[in-house]
Amino acid sequence: MQWKLKLLIFTYFTTVGIIVPFLPLYFDSRGLTNSQIGILLALGPCVSILVQSPWGYLSDRLQTVKKLLLLQFTACLILSFLLFHLRSFSLLVPTVIGFYAFFLPSFPQLDCLILANSKKSGKHFGSYRLWGSLGFAVTALAAGELLAVVGIEWMKGLYQGLLLISILLIFLVKDVPPSGKTTTASQFKELLQRPEVLYVLIFIALVNTTNKANDAFMGILVRSIGGTEAEVGWAWTTGPLSEIPVFALFGLLLARYNETVLLALAAGAYALRWFLFAIAGDPQLIIVIQLLHGLSFGLFYMAGVSYMGKIVPPALRASGQGLLATFGGGLAGIAGSLLGGFIMDHFGPQLLYAASCGLVLLAVAAFNLLVIKHRAKTAASADRP
Repeated sequence: MQWKLKLLIFTYFTTVGIIVPFLPLYFDSRGLTNSQIGILLALGPCVSILVQSPWGYLSDRLQTVKKLLLLQFTACLILSFLLFHLRSFSLLVPTVIGFYAFFLPSFPQLDCLILANSKKSGKHFGSYRLWGSLGFAVTALAAGELLAVVGIEWMKGLYQGLLLISILLIFLVKDVPPSGKTTTASQFKELLQRPEVLYVLIFIALVNTTNKANDAFMGILVRSIGGTEAEVGWAWTTGPLSEIPVFALFGLLLARYNETVLLALAAGAYALRWFLFAIAGDPQLIIVIQLLHGLSFGLFYMAGVSYMGKIVPPALRASGQGLLATFGGGLAGIAGSLLGGFIMDHFGPQLLYAASCGLVLLAVAAFNLLVIKHRAKTAASADRP
């Protein structure tokens, strides 16, 4: 069972290694402006805000992840034919909305499947999730080299072929075991109202805003300083490869530090990474700086998923991951894509990354103050007779 799930994770993230790095470049090759690209990339997260939590609630209510993943993967495959065929911006808008409505919720669903299996097997979450990083990295590198030779338009066949394999692999894995408890809407509402949950979700949304801007425009940054599609692929490959040791060692890190400390440390790595991006003038430097991706994105992602998995009861596991995706993916995706596109068009990539560095530092300071205040309030309440 474990190797089947790891194979599914690896294969599905090969499709992500094509869509995330190269879809903005594909749109660029179609003659779209940076602002139009930003709008298209922001449409998905807009829908994500509306659909992430309902997908999670539906999964908890029906007590199934496997069937929903099958539906999501299949819908993405069908919609991708329109996504890669259309040239009109006005027609791409509804297509991108539909595509992201199924694409983005697949990640928290897959995380939920990993959490359930890691708990059952006694292995930590990172030992499964690192296979996704490996799949992403291998594909981003191979696709970057290949597309530099044959042309960006060939990403269509690569994506669809790998996604079809992922659909077939779903049939090999076991579903999440039923919790035996019925999920209610009031339980979901109470979860969102807990201060320790809300503080972390807002912090994650602010930091991930900068990461989503980077997802959308790092490829364009590389090309703006003289890079090629192959160097874009190398930049996207170096990052996920740097996640692997972080994922592998996450269990040891978590044994020494709690999730809130790890989130703050990862945010500090983000700030350093964006500052270095802002002053880099050579595409080769971008590739080297991407080694910080593991300590920033990798550690931040793992700590966030682990935090929600720990404080949320099993009956609300998918709902908790859906909330995390809504804030860290939906809200952050909208802000990152729209603001990133605006800053890129009017001020250029250097200011985009300088602003990202500043936002992360402000978010870390505010988060630490809120955590200290909440802990003091909790301690005072506990001391009362």
